[in-house]
Amino acid sequence: MKQQKQLKLNWLLIGSLLVSTGTSFIWPLTTVYMHDYLQQTLSLAGVVLLIESVVMIVGSYLGGYIFDHLHFHFWLQAALGLSVVSMFLLIFFNGWPAYPILLILNAFGGSIANTIINSLATLVQGKDSRYVFNMLYFMANVGVVLGTMLVGTVIKYDIRFVFVITWILFIIFWLIAQFHYNVKKPLNVKNSQSQLAITKVKTAQPNIWMICSLLLVYLAIEIGYSQWQSNLSIYMQSLAISLQKYSYLWTLNGVLIVILQPVLNYLEEHYQINQFYKAFYGFALFGVAFVSLVFAKDYLHFIISMVLVTLGEVIVFPTIPALADRLSAPAEKGKYQSFISISASLGHAVGPLLGGVIIETLSYQFLFIVMTSLVIITSLICLVIKFMLFTEQ
Repeated sequence: MKQQKQLKLNWLLIGSLLVSTGTSFIWPLTTVYMHDYLQQTLSLAGVVLLIESVVMIVGSYLGGYIFDHLHFHFWLQAALGLSVVSMFLLIFFNGWPAYPILLILNAFGGSIANTIINSLATLVQGKDSRYVFNMLYFMANVGVVLGTMLVGTVIKYDIRFVFVITWILFIIFWLIAQFHYNVKKPLNVKNSQSQLAITKVKTAQPNIWMICSLLLVYLAIEIGYSQWQSNLSIYMQSLAISLQKYSYLWTLNGVLIVILQPVLNYLEEHYQINQFYKAFYGFALFGVAFVSLVFAKDYLHFIISMVLVTLGEVIVFPTIPALADRLSAPAEKGKYQSFISISASLGHAVGPLLGGVIIETLSYQFLFIVMTSLVIITSLICLVIKFMLFTEQ
């Protein structure tokens, strides 16, 4: 198939919306479906989620390597094809152990594709990378809101309808990728000594230190963030706050993101906002949000904490990939975008397990203190590295 001259941002955003909506039909059901429908223990469901996270870490690394070194369009299609086939089979084979096996295969394909797509965002021309990643994050969260809002209605009819809708969305995404993501990387020019020289340029050592410190904070944040998606629901129920009210917090999260992200985009376009300082403000918001949980005993306090988490999320989550893009060498864009995905997956793999151990041996309050401490310590390390190596920026 003929390569496109350049990647159009609109098609990248539509793809992000489709895959995010489809994925959001699946992830809220995983634990509940295995426990309530398939009659498996919560421990076994946790093991499946851990394996899924590890597989996603491997897939994220492969996606980055593919983007930097191989014909990424072919492998993007193959990864998406694996997800499409897995979701199709889930329509008919959704018992035990077919469900977790197909779920893990879908996660593997999806993690490869997600890293390649994030790396593709670095190829969008005519737009600042900050705007591109902000918009990708915005569309992904619109998909989360749509998916999580609709899945409750769809599952009332038949669990298979969830897989059917997700399968259809993935097929549409596969077609978009087939016709609109086959672009040539600017570095891939044959018989050009200058371009060949650029491909051999590695990311500068100070930049590597900066990226690694940012990823360290991001990992700490994801470990804390994963508590909201796992152990916090149990803690809130122990305080006589219903599961339904817990789910409303995630609706609030999605709505706030959809409202706030365009505001942030406007500020980015019209004002010179230092991306490093922006990230540090976000880190501080996460720290305040996590420590506020120590004192949360009623629903209003959890609402306030979720608002703070969402503000931090809107600032930090799109800024990290934008900074990684800015700091990394052209030949290593995929590599460092994959490290971002790996950090998120690692946080989600370690977080619930670490949280469970701390809760069982100590208390929820101690867990919240650990979450806050991790963010503060890693943020200070990042701050020191920034001012030691980038005093002029």
